[in-house]
Amino acid sequence: MKRLVALSLVLAFSAASLATFAQKPRIAVLKIRNESQYGHGRLGPAIEDWLVEKLVQSGQFRVIERKELESVLAEQELSLSGAIDDKTAVKVGKLLGCQLVVMGAVTDFSIRKAGGEAFFRLGVDASKTTAEGTLSLRLVNTTTAEILFTGSESGKDSFGKLRIAGIGGGTDWDESQARKIFQPAVDRLAQQIVNSASSLKEGLGAAALVSGKVAKVSDGKAYVNLGSTDGIREGQQFGLFRVGETITDPDTGKVLGQEKSRIGTLTITKIVGEHLSIGVVDGGGQAQVGDVLE
Repeated sequence: MKRLVALSLVLAFSAASLATFAQKPRIAVLKIRNESQYGHGRLGPAIEDWLVEKLVQSGQFRVIERKELESVLAEQELSLSGAIDDKTAVKVGKLLGCQLVVMGAVTDFSIRKAGGEAFFRLGVDASKTTAEGTLSLRLVNTTTAEILFTGSESGKDSFGKLRIAGIGGGTDWDESQARKIFQPAVDRLAQQIVNSASSLKEGLGAAALVSGKVAKVSDGKAYVNLGSTDGIREGQQFGLFRVGETITDPDTGKVLGQEKSRIGTLTITKIVGEHLSIGVVDGGGQAQVGDVLE
């Protein structure tokens, strides 16, 4: 009897944990542009990694890994070089099966020392130098293209008798030094996003539930972008839908919704990886790349 009660408690806890996991929105950090001359080509990707790290640690989101983002971009022959507008961000987010995408920019960087200020030379030597940078982020809902959050924070650090490396695109880039400068800004912005998690989930509604897309179809099997880290299990079933034309308000341009038709029921037959599973479609329907699982 005790074993039965214990087993029931374990199963109840597991079900509750899976339900909680399923309510986590999928989020991707797309690109942090570097508009300064510090850490050219390196600062943006570094901040992207630090932000992903903080969002994962929060436990409030299912965060897309960098390699998955790069893989999808390569398959679709897309690039995130240059400035990214909200339309592109929404498109990439949907390809990833994300409800939320983050993008932003380093908008300012300066170096100050006793008796004056120096900008963007190959390096600055001083007995005491303070470096300060500003990071701005925005969070976009990929379903409605609505901007849900914007924020800007600054970080700084002082160095005694130390050269500030990486200015002007120099080869002497020091990531640990850059992290000391920008980590405070990353931490505060990530925390603001995390603090908004509850209201974000309410705003997303059903979109915050586990959902995915068909990435490939071969020999009657549908390969979907959900796997072990998404809480998927063999035998789990999803409604399979084909999304049609996006309908926008003619006056405001706001996305009002999309036509969606049900194709059938997709049953997961095998978990292949962290974000990859194989399924089959019941009811005579044929899956296509881009079909949505809900």
